[in-house]
Order: sequence, then structure tokens, then C-alpha cells
Amino acid sequence: MAGISVNGNKKIATIQKEFNEQFPYLKIRIYKGSSVVSGSLTLAQARTKTGGGNISINGNKKIGSLEKEFMTNFGLRVQVCWTLKSGRTVESCCTDDYTLSRINNSCKTDSKKGVWR
Repeated sequence: MAGISVNGNKKIATIQKEFNEQFPYLKIRIYKGSSVVSGSLTLAQARTKTGGGNISINGNKKIGSLEKEFMTNFGLRVQVCWTLKSGRTVESCCTDDYTLSRINNSCKTDSKKGVWR
């Protein structure tokens, strides 16, 4: 499974789509403060921290590590979540020590696939 490369030039919607293609039962929300960042913006346009920053996302990365890297590199809060078959969205508040692959696999039975927005 190839990793996802994230840098300031990438649009939020592209990051979300690539993330969902690699982890079809998960989606990623990116926040600036308490507001969800528009998918039409690039990370460079949305971020609150200046300077360079690249993040690599793969199945072995822990959710907590991913969230911390976005905050450290871009000053943006990230939340990994999934949509249950009932339509309710669940955020990863208690699963920060789990890898993305582990959460994606555990969502196969009761979550919707391919819901990235």
C-alpha cells in the first residue's frame, strides 16, 4: 500500500480524497480552530503556522501521530472519522493509539465505504 504525501501545495479536498482511497472506511476532517477548512483551499492557504512541512500518511501511522503532525507542521487540527451505516459520523477520540489500517479494518462491518466528504 503506497503512502500519501501531504504538503502545503495540496488542496484539502485532494488530501481527503486520497486518504479515503487508501482507507475506504475512513475520512479525514481538517479544522482551523473550530471550523472545518474548505476543500477548495490548499494547506498553505489554510494553515496557521508558516514554514515548510511535509507529512507522509500510511497504514502503520497511529491516529494520534497523524493528528500531532498536522498540528506541528501546519497548525491545523485533524480528526479521523468514519460514517456508520446508520448515517452517524464517529470521530476517533478514543482510538489515538490505533493505526489507520487497524481502524479501517475494524470499520468494515458497520461503516459506509467511500464517504470522504
